[in-house]
Amino acid sequence: MKKLVMEFLGTFFIVLAVAITSNPFAIAAMVMAWMYIGGHVSGAHYNPLVSFSMVFVNKLSWRNFGLYVLAQILGGISAFAMNFYLRGVILLPQPSVNATLFKAFIVEVFLSTILALVVLNVVFLDKYKNNPMFGFAIGFTILALAFVGSPISGGLFNPAISLGANIFALIKGMSIVAENLLMYVSGALLGGFLAAYLFKFFTIEHKRFVIIEVIED
Repeated sequence: MKKLVMEFLGTFFIVLAVAITSNPFAIAAMVMAWMYIGGHVSGAHYNPLVSFSMVFVNKLSWRNFGLYVLAQILGGISAFAMNFYLRGVILLPQPSVNATLFKAFIVEVFLSTILALVVLNVVFLDKYKNNPMFGFAIGFTILALAFVGSPISGGLFNPAISLGANIFALIKGMSIVAENLLMYVSGALLGGFLAAYLFKFFTIEHKRFVIIEVIED
């Protein structure tokens, strides 16, 4: 239960930073703060993309994935509700008017892959595991990706943001653009899957290769 509460709170404050500021520096700083607050409790996913990638490296069961994502989505909805209460504004993420939906999708896939790959390496590789700089590594990655993605897709790479915004808009009786929501969610999840594959390819296969070399010597 503590893990789910932590995932809810961390996602809430990160998405709130997105909704209120849209500032990559503020968002990255909030991510770093909650990485240190919740890393030892829940693993500090705060993003269905991260949880999805964990499933494919056998670090999270499908059941716990569902519970984590539920907590994250509720955190996202609550953040947009709080933003509406504080500012009276309902936000709906959308790609740049100068970008096609497919271009935005490609950008979200690329950015999501990089983010999840960084998380997997920082959390699970012995070289980086338990290094107190993990929060800075992930936070600055988000900062870079936000600047890259903002002019095209909006740079979300977190389904808790897109789902939270759209579900809250529906609750308030607004219409949504289903294609945009599908693009953000599917782009992030595909990125999480690709990151898990690349992580296993570059680490597990490399370790096998090293072992073979030692045996042959």
